Amino acid sequence: MSFSEWRQRLRFLRAITLLEQGCSVQGIAHELGYSSASALIVMFQQQAGTTPDRYRSRLG
Repeated sequence: MSFSEWRQRLRFLRAITLLEQGCSVQGIAHELGYSSASALIVMFQQQAGTTPDRYRSRLG
C-alpha cells in the first residue's frame, strides 16, 4: 500500500467515525482537509460504494 493509499484509507475511516457521531458532510470535508464536500463524497463513494448520506441512513 502506497502512502497516498494509506492516507486516503485513514481519511475514510475518520469520515466514518465522524458520520457516526452525526457530523455534517460539509464539516467532515473541512475537518479532513478536502476543498469541498463533493471531493469528500467522491472519495467516500470510491471507498465504500455509497455516499456518506446513504451510509449514515443505513446506520439507523
